[in-house]
Amino acid sequence: MSESIPEILEKQLKQHLGEAVPTNAAYDINAALELSEILEAKGFSFQLKDLCPKSPNETQWCAIFFKDGEKFSADDPQSSVAVCTAAVDALTNQ
Repeated sequence: MSESIPEILEKQLKQHLGEAVPTNAAYDINAALELSEILEAKGFSFQLKDLCPKSPNETQWCAIFFKDGEKFSADDPQSSVAVCTAAVDALTNQ
């Protein structure tokens, strides 16, 4: 059985941040927001946008990290996945 997207994200985050990665960051928005604080301490700015604010049955989130004029973003129906995907992109490419 192949790994789920959150499992892959958690492994990638651990490669970049080691044990500093909050537990279940790709599954839990509170842990994902802790992760955003870790990146903010590394000089990134962070935004999380609800792309379907008026929809009662649709969700889509966009997480964005900015640093040195570069933008690293991802969107996903799960807010925690969006944050972690954008974080991996930012850590990989910065």
